[in-house]
Amino acid sequence: MTITHQHPVYKDIAAKKRSIRDDKFNPEWLIPQHELPDDEVTDVLNWIKKTNHLTPEEIIITESKAVDIVNNIKSQTWTSLEVTLAFCHRASIAHQLTNCLTEIFFDEAIKRAKELDYYQLVSPGGGKLVGPFHGLPISLKDNFNVKGHGTTLGMVNFCFNPQQVEYDSTLVEMLRQLGAILYVKTNVPVAMMMPETTNHVWGSTVNPMNRLLSCGGSLGGESALIKLKGLPIGIGLDIGGSIRIPASFQNLYAIKPSFGRFPTFGTRSGLPGLESVNSVNGPISNSLDDLEFYCKTIIDAKPWLSDAKCIEIPWRQVEFGNDSIDREKVNGNSASSQASPKLNIAILMDDGFVRPTPPIRRGMEIVTEALKKDGHHLIEWDPQDHVRLSEIIGQFFVSDGGHHVLEETTVVNEPFFPYMENYGTSKDIPVSQLWQLQRERTVLIDKYLKRWNSTADITTNGKPIDAIIMPATPFAGNPLGKFPTYVGYTSPFNALDYTVGVFPVTRVDKTVDVGDEAPGNYNEIDVQVWKDYDPEESHGGAVALQLVARRFEEEKVIAMMKIISELINYTD
Repeated sequence: MTITHQHPVYKDIAAKKRSIRDDKFNPEWLIPQHELPDDEVTDVLNWIKKTNHLTPEEIIITESKAVDIVNNIKSQTWTSLEVTLAFCHRASIAHQLTNCLTEIFFDEAIKRAKELDYYQLVSPGGGKLVGPFHGLPISLKDNFNVKGHGTTLGMVNFCFNPQQVEYDSTLVEMLRQLGAILYVKTNVPVAMMMPETTNHVWGSTVNPMNRLLSCGGSLGGESALIKLKGLPIGIGLDIGGSIRIPASFQNLYAIKPSFGRFPTFGTRSGLPGLESVNSVNGPISNSLDDLEFYCKTIIDAKPWLSDAKCIEIPWRQVEFGNDSIDREKVNGNSASSQASPKLNIAILMDDGFVRPTPPIRRGMEIVTEALKKDGHHLIEWDPQDHVRLSEIIGQFFVSDGGHHVLEETTVVNEPFFPYMENYGTSKDIPVSQLWQLQRERTVLIDKYLKRWNSTADITTNGKPIDAIIMPATPFAGNPLGKFPTYVGYTSPFNALDYTVGVFPVTRVDKTVDVGDEAPGNYNEIDVQVWKDYDPEESHGGAVALQLVARRFEEEKVIAMMKIISELINYTD
């Protein structure tokens, strides 16, 4: 008897979904296959700019800050249509280089741009804008619902279930009202629960700084698109590092806010119903000014009137101790950084569980020395309770026994990636045990706050620390396909609900960032991370760090990142 093997159904579903997406690209915006860089070309950051496929005007538009784009539309130097076409074109090329896009709605974006231009033209007195984001293209991670389009979360069973959602997420609705133009969604890992952006629907997204390296997860597609300047501002969600890890892997600026500062209602979740740790959304960009522009604009729009879980906290003036920051000076529009206040900064070099690899250590040293030289007050920070907080977060993720993820993948016989195996082996946590974990987390939150406040006893000015500076990950982008199993540098602050920013420092240099054979490996994970680190393979990768503040200090985080970024003066 002859046995025939049936083609896996999940592959057929995924192929159909990709075909629908691919048909939505404008062929005139795509580069012929033979003209694309070979696989041996790992760094493609400047490849688009060096070709003749974008016009000089398109390059100027797409490499401008969001604030400048809106101002140029307001002054009628550019039309919304010109801006939209430029970003649609560049996003198409960025996708060819990295595989970063999922849902495409260029036609809708163009239609909306024409409507905005008409509104501006016929408005009373002329030149009136719909809102502060008038004509600004903004992309979204593929868990936000955009009416009329799919939301897959990188899961095959969600490809056509439903094929089109019937409502916008709350944030999407707000962005439309503020004048933003939505034109694409971007790739994520399966269920958004892996630190590498790969799935069976869309495939893997690669890192444009070094295509041998991962772009991180779960905001990998969004980060790759932003890095290649296929959009000025992107939006993602973070539940354990989903914004910060991709931002750090591609040297971008990003904010993980505290829960309740920005609207999250109406998004599709890989773990629906999980309330033990809340997912938060925040912006990611090449520009700190754009981060601030986005955050202030959304908060000024009073999201607490649209999302019941948002807290009424207007955008505030930043203060350090008793010293208010002069916004002009911090923004670099007038005096030098010497006019900025001196910060109390805690430095965490090593969390005691996984040692930072050489490029990350060097990044920490660069920032530490710059802060010392500028007269800021530095103390060491003990990673007390970080490992336990990370363990608790991990238990929260599988507290349902992995049932939701398992059910959605089993329907179409979609196999798990290695990093997701625990979703198939975990057991339901009884309510009594879940409550016990939540109580323990609450005790640790209180302990962390008291320890933070107690630093006033050891700083030189008698004030507690303003922030902690530490790695976002122990590696500068893991080799593609080698799933990192450790997110312990990011996840503790999801448990604490602290506000965290990411900022770029430098790039991996194979001649400097050599490995060492020093003893003191902490555990098997530590050994594997160092085994996977190859200076040659990681050359040109990103080196970025985290800046951690207390809850609801988004304004303060941005202001501090501006001070530090002025000192280190990083450019790609």
